[in-house]
Amino acid sequence: MSDMKNNKNKILILTGGRIDEALVKDQINKEKYDMIIAADHGLAAADSMELPLDYIVGDFDSVPDTLLEKYRKLSTPIHTFPAEKDKTDTQIAIELALMNSPACIDILGATGTRLDHVLANIHLLMLPMQLNIDACMMDGNNKIYLKNHSFSIRKTTQFGNYVSLLPFQEQVRGLTLRGFKYPLNSIVLSAGSSLGISNEIVEEEARVEFTNGILLVIESLD
Repeated sequence: MSDMKNNKNKILILTGGRIDEALVKDQINKEKYDMIIAADHGLAAADSMELPLDYIVGDFDSVPDTLLEKYRKLSTPIHTFPAEKDKTDTQIAIELALMNSPACIDILGATGTRLDHVLANIHLLMLPMQLNIDACMMDGNNKIYLKNHSFSIRKTTQFGNYVSLLPFQEQVRGLTLRGFKYPLNSIVLSAGSSLGISNEIVEEEARVEFTNGILLVIESLD
């Protein structure tokens, strides 16, 4: 693994939701992560794939003691927290990643059957966004991220077939879409509207521009 203070660090977090092992392996081969952090039950997935771990964090209420002991013997740094705490294991992992000067953070295992955890994890993307660090959650069907400034998506590198845009706060102002099947021109996108759902990129590059607010962006396969 690279020097933790390298500002080009790419960090992968595996946390305790649904983990698509094929996606994990594909991301690791493609991104060549400088650091991998396992949060609580994400350790089980990392272990089954024999991934090299730099840190393990969590309360470990869903991890066998034998598995933790295995990594203690490997001298992998383990940060243990009480089950009754004010932060989720995923937040602890993100905060640890942010301490290591990342260029980007990818989070796998942040979605699943617990909708409360999924929503909380989306809100946790605010932490890197506020520091101008790219971060996203991914599963087998979706790539989820927040943006507080204009950005582009290339058709050749988009995650799936559809792009959905939702206001993460009450309003996103001056929203203009270019290169999409359904373009927009300087509108106000307000909470309570489904206008931004299921758009498609029709040009080589799509442009999303806005003057104020935060967008929740979901790139979906189907």
